[in-house]
Amino acid sequence: MKRILPIIMLICVVASVFALSACTGKTPKAITKAFEDLAEDGKFLSDSGNAGASAVFDFGKTVTFNTLVLKEKGANITSFRIYADGSDVAFYGNDYIEGLRYCAFETVTARSVRIEVLSSDGEWKLRKPEAYMVSGTADDFRIMAYISVDEAAALEGDKAEVAKKVTDFNLFNVIYFNKEGDLVFNELEKDGGKVSAEVLLKDAVAKIKSLAPSATVVVMVLGNKDFGDGLTVPGRHNSAMGTNAENLKANLLAFVEEYALDGVSFDYEYPETLKDYTVYKRFVKELKAALPEGKLLTAALSIWNIGVGKLTKRDLEAFDRIEIMSYDMFDERGDHAAFYTSAYEVADKLINKGLDLKKINLGVPYYSRPVNADPYWGNYYDVADKLSPFENSYVEAYTDINGVSHPELRNYYNGRQMIYDKTAYAMDAGLGGIMIWHFGADSSDPELSLTNTIAKAIAARS
Repeated sequence: MKRILPIIMLICVVASVFALSACTGKTPKAITKAFEDLAEDGKFLSDSGNAGASAVFDFGKTVTFNTLVLKEKGANITSFRIYADGSDVAFYGNDYIEGLRYCAFETVTARSVRIEVLSSDGEWKLRKPEAYMVSGTADDFRIMAYISVDEAAALEGDKAEVAKKVTDFNLFNVIYFNKEGDLVFNELEKDGGKVSAEVLLKDAVAKIKSLAPSATVVVMVLGNKDFGDGLTVPGRHNSAMGTNAENLKANLLAFVEEYALDGVSFDYEYPETLKDYTVYKRFVKELKAALPEGKLLTAALSIWNIGVGKLTKRDLEAFDRIEIMSYDMFDERGDHAAFYTSAYEVADKLINKGLDLKKINLGVPYYSRPVNADPYWGNYYDVADKLSPFENSYVEAYTDINGVSHPELRNYYNGRQMIYDKTAYAMDAGLGGIMIWHFGADSSDPELSLTNTIAKAIAARS
């Protein structure tokens, strides 16, 4: 679902090179206008050095805070820890600071903080930090998870307990549409044989509703399956959503009703021409008008899908929820979901576009990508007990989707602290939720679960 085209990856890398070397972020007004900067009267006692050195910031008084905003001149720091006063136990840690690092954590009371730089690419220098005691930003904040229909139907044990934290589910591996606008159920592997997703769908919906009665359940409807029709993905969408729009619309309405769904979702990767976008946005507008009141129409989008000639602010009004795929966004270091590029910059663009932020769920990955962008997607649960809470990188050998084995290389995940930070940042900046791709890659261990980490961040800001 989430594989960015090579040309897009190249654009992201070029853009991120500039961002890493030249940009300093600004904390969103939703934060600076609502909360006092507790570091305003403080000063650095030391603010620069090399790997192994520390910066010390004195607030000028004892303050209580749960958020620090760090900014670096340049982008040399690659690992750091933060300590309160004279403590030798870090209350926070992560990899990069770059133009803006939003550090969120359990409440700390201190007169000063020490920022220890464990590793860097050269001499580093910090800008003045900000500190906040943030609360009350979690109202109606969503935890939206993509989950495969077969896994949803089989939820049990610790994984089922974790699923109770989710407020909105999007079932995938369920159904496709063909060029005529007919719906075709997927076939899945089960017990050495094949089973239609149709058999599993009602069980999946029932299981989710039993675990999380108030959760919404939508189904992802895809047009990317090759039915031997000779069409490209955009061509199939144009046929189904254009020439055969009435048939597709009728089939989707009947599908929602028959399976007692809360709505439907699209993941169109990707429209290419003006015609592709025109057909798509006309269809979703008509479908939204036809859906019964209260039924949801949602879509997964990349930030570059949004703009003139693509999907405008007005076009996006047709969607009740928008899932922003903020991963596979490789930066200069090869990291596909670092905080600055995939959280700060993405949210900043959404804010500047004037979108309804409450509709938007910021995507977070429960998977890794190799720093050379090989076609490999590693599952978080495989390394959950090996990554410390403050780490995102793991060196491992892997076999890519083409069956090619590769020697050990650094793979970039989002660890627990990163997920906590992104959740807090999305909440505090005014977005409506966090989106998980995908639930099946999470750990079932309650202490290691990224979904539980999201829930903890929300509870801390309630």
